[in-house]
Amino acid sequence: MLTLHVEVPYGSFRKSYARSLAETYPLPPPATVYGMLLSLVGEGFRRRHAGVRLSLAFSGSYRDGSRRHSPFPRVAQTLRKLSRYKYGEASKQSKQGNRPDYIETLCDIAFLCWVDSAQETNPEPRLEMRLREALETPETITRYGVLSLGLSDDAVNDICLVQEPTGDWHRLKPSQEGSLELPVWVDHVGSRHTRWQRYELEREPVTPTEPPLEAYWTVIRPPA
Repeated sequence: MLTLHVEVPYGSFRKSYARSLAETYPLPPPATVYGMLLSLVGEGFRRRHAGVRLSLAFSGSYRDGSRRHSPFPRVAQTLRKLSRYKYGEASKQSKQGNRPDYIETLCDIAFLCWVDSAQETNPEPRLEMRLREALETPETITRYGVLSLGLSDDAVNDICLVQEPTGDWHRLKPSQEGSLELPVWVDHVGSRHTRWQRYELEREPVTPTEPPLEAYWTVIRPPA
């Protein structure tokens, strides 16, 4: 298991059923975080690390050390060019796709991501090993583009390994009664194979001194 610290100045995680107003999920979904990790190690096959487990906790303070008023990142609304069609709709996209519209954006995103490869179903190297290699010896990794969390506009400002987390963090806990529904696997062509999971973001922050308990893990598992 390893722990990563990730900072992203802004990011938009458009809800699957958002239409005229591009509403964002209130937190980066696990599916998006997994995609960012694959990009970091230069992996283009999404199922390569199926079975990996992720656990997330979001910062309870701003960069200047002051405590956040809410455990959720602040939301800004901007006017931007917006793609209206998913992949596979090239003909519609070219004629009717890109138009300016309002889009919600999360600001000042900072989170911890624990990665556990013990249950991965494919042969080594595991994602844990590849992440460590990418961060400690990046010259050995073959990848392209700026690392982003979702859209290419939403560049990652900092990502690093953490030995002992410090500060206050709100843990994201899977819960059937949770108020948040976030995608854990996205069907980029349609929506048939998109999978969601319900979560609760704990209101009281903690300083994690131990690895996450079993109840805090999300398994990244593609549809059968």
